[in-house]
Amino acid sequence: MRLIATIAVIALAACSAPETSDAQTGSGDEIRSPIHAPAWIRVVGVEEGDVLNIRSEPDASSDIVGTFLATEGRIEVVETRSVGGQTWGLVSTGEQGGWINLAYAEATDMVMIADSPVPLGTFCAGTEPFWNLAFSPTEATWSSFETEGETYEITESESAASRPYPWMFAMRGFGLALVTPEQCSDGMSDIPYAWSVLIVGHDEGGHVLYEGCCRLETLEEPSE
Repeated sequence: MRLIATIAVIALAACSAPETSDAQTGSGDEIRSPIHAPAWIRVVGVEEGDVLNIRSEPDASSDIVGTFLATEGRIEVVETRSVGGQTWGLVSTGEQGGWINLAYAEATDMVMIADSPVPLGTFCAGTEPFWNLAFSPTEATWSSFETEGETYEITESESAASRPYPWMFAMRGFGLALVTPEQCSDGMSDIPYAWSVLIVGHDEGGHVLYEGCCRLETLEEPSE
């Protein structure tokens, strides 16, 4: 009887566990445009109820460190790497990074902040001192230990002279944010960031300079 019960439990677990896809399983062989980082993608070629594995390395035999649902959208790719004929993308999952097989991804159109190349939903933050800057289409909201949720109008949005980057956002009554597409570390986690940022603000004592990283927050796509 104990053997029968054990077999039943194993069978039930197998039925309830989600399917997974990466370089070894699933279709993922449709021809799509190349993806170059930083890029914004959505999951494709993964059946409903299935998940796309996030691996510790760009290798289908490496450890699984997370998953994306078949409906996952607005994922930011920080780096791409070609390994053994497969193209992999570095993404964030929890407090670390991981790799997905880009055969299961396609580029997605993004709404940009104030006519810039920086996508809406990008969130910037820094540590020691801790602060963050969140963007809407025409405004930016600043929070720190001293202030909480102060919103400033974006009055200018333009690139460096004769250069595509850094991209400058001028915020009325606050200062400037200079955003550059490059890998960045917050110094406290293993999260990969696609953007670095320098913020030139001011307070009662004069100008202040903050350095930090930015990333796009992942969203699940709404069901149709």
